[in-house]
Amino acid sequence: MIVFDQLNKGNQTLRTVAWSILAGMMVLAVQLARLQVVSADKYRATLQTQTFKTVRIPALRGKILAADGRELVGNAPRFRLDLYLDELRPQFQVEYSRLKRDTLAARRAAAPPLPTDAWSRFSALFRRGRSGPRLSAAEMDQMQRLARFLVVSNSVAGLNAKLGTQLTVSPEALEKHYLTRRFMPLPVLPNCTPTQVALVTEQSWSQPGIALEQVAVRNYRYGPLAVHLLGNLKRSDLYDDKEGTFDYRLPDYSGAVGLEKSYDRDLRGVAGAKSILVNSAGYRHRQAEEILEPSKPGRNVVTTLDLDLQLQVEKALNTVKGGDERGAVVVMNPTNGDVLAMASAPSFDPTEWIDSISAERYNSYFLQIPERRLFNRASYGEYAPGSTFKIFHALVQLENGLNPEETLTVVPDPRGRSKSAYRIGTGKTYVGDTASPGEYNFHRAFIKSSNSYFIHYGLKLGWERLLGIGHRFGFGDPTGIRIGEEATGFFPALEDVTKRGWGLGNLGNVSIGQEITVTPLQLAVGLSAVANGGHLFWPRVVQRIEADGPLTTEPSVEVKPGQIRNEIHLPSSAFDLVRTAMRDDVADPEGTGTGAHVKDFAVCGKTGTAEIKGNGRKDKVTWFASFAPYEAPRYVVIVMVESGGSGGGTCAPVAGKIYQFLHDRELGLGRGGLAVK
Repeated sequence: MIVFDQLNKGNQTLRTVAWSILAGMMVLAVQLARLQVVSADKYRATLQTQTFKTVRIPALRGKILAADGRELVGNAPRFRLDLYLDELRPQFQVEYSRLKRDTLAARRAAAPPLPTDAWSRFSALFRRGRSGPRLSAAEMDQMQRLARFLVVSNSVAGLNAKLGTQLTVSPEALEKHYLTRRFMPLPVLPNCTPTQVALVTEQSWSQPGIALEQVAVRNYRYGPLAVHLLGNLKRSDLYDDKEGTFDYRLPDYSGAVGLEKSYDRDLRGVAGAKSILVNSAGYRHRQAEEILEPSKPGRNVVTTLDLDLQLQVEKALNTVKGGDERGAVVVMNPTNGDVLAMASAPSFDPTEWIDSISAERYNSYFLQIPERRLFNRASYGEYAPGSTFKIFHALVQLENGLNPEETLTVVPDPRGRSKSAYRIGTGKTYVGDTASPGEYNFHRAFIKSSNSYFIHYGLKLGWERLLGIGHRFGFGDPTGIRIGEEATGFFPALEDVTKRGWGLGNLGNVSIGQEITVTPLQLAVGLSAVANGGHLFWPRVVQRIEADGPLTTEPSVEVKPGQIRNEIHLPSSAFDLVRTAMRDDVADPEGTGTGAHVKDFAVCGKTGTAEIKGNGRKDKVTWFASFAPYEAPRYVVIVMVESGGSGGGTCAPVAGKIYQFLHDRELGLGRGGLAVK
């Protein structure tokens, strides 16, 4: 070799260089032998104790959009402060050594004094030197736990001093994290304020293990707007088995109610996975992390909601009792069944559900009666429709030959409890009436909402035909809307009447909308069929489901509008007479719905007030069922308020505000709505 040749030459410089190279080669050879022979078992054991952990990465959730594409629910960045335990291992060992040293020293100090005679003293020293105080395995384990907790507590205390926070970590939470997922960061502050983010990023900290991570959380752009329809999320630990098996799953959420629940599979997307190399102690190598499968974002749900109208609806509803109202509003397009707005009051802030809610908060606020803030009164509330049912009762009367000009004499209430009353049968059963005594034909009875008139003709009509008209308009059955929560109401079949033993008194009550229940959504669907001449639609609240981004090639899934559930074949004259009576109920000074009057915009409506009795409770449910304009109905508006004064005094003015907004917008007087919070 050329190196050895230089050793035999006389050139001293070349010989020096050659000896240097030879010395370096010898060092490399010795080191190689040490690694491959002497330390082979050590590194082989290290490799055998290393393992890979797979972590499930949740996908970015899809958005929920208004009909015009504006975002109702999306995602927003949140900064989280994490603590990596692997970087604190040296401190764990130092603290453990200190605790062990101090404990042993304390035990030695507490040992009995040495004997006074020389031989006994020498023997005691010999015995103590061989054994001395020791720690049991349980004591050492407990001391290691304490060491970890003290180090982490000191680290958190340092954060508190720098951020002005009062963060704490419980020993139980720390130990659980250490034993099961130490290869993942320990969340310390789940939601950093902008000031805290600035302090973390702008200051150069010497505190080890601290990292700032950005995560995505649900963003409800308009706060509680339409919250019962849109829904909210809950922490979810249930996953599709098709996703595979993971060692650890990052926090994920699923829809709890509303559209978030009904379209959860589309909104959630497809989870991804990453691999983390973990050493024998259970800590991860932060540089050895690999994305195995990137997550796929969820798809967007485009609704039929008119955002500006929804804002105005909730604003109008909140004027009833200044924020203490309990009610609902549904606005529907009667030409195709699209839900344009849906509100339920009182509402709640869905952002509270992003983080966990305490049991005390849940029980004392969300479940508080009678508010029941989580309750969607628009689709899940079942209420007696009161006089709004007279719309449908009138249709079946006209179908069965009622002469609208025939009059009925309504007599005063002999009990003196109301203006007039109707006596059922020959007994002492009277039903009170707010209409004044006098002569009533169909038109006057409708706009004055005479109970006596409708009970009189309802008793003649009988159970079969009266109940039949309700079922034809969908009462007693779900509407089929996909919002997660929907009640069917109570609208009995003929055999149910027989089983219950109902008689003439019950028939009289049902004739005026008592002893049966509907939801505001059911009433909106049924009234839409009255407005359009008999087409009962399946309501639609979602237009399409689409992938996010302008460059996507994934096709959208369209939800076809105007799908007819039933064709209600009634004489056109019956529809015309009822629609005209509804128009005059608002336009005629004698009508009960004058509070919904809008100049140059013919609103057609019917008020209703139903009594609730039972379990020592007596209350009212007030209604206003309407559509507009009379000439070519484009909107159906249902307003329901619990514990209201009357349908005309409580609910009609709410509908009037909504129709005024719609009329002004059609005239180009502004978009309306409210500013974003």
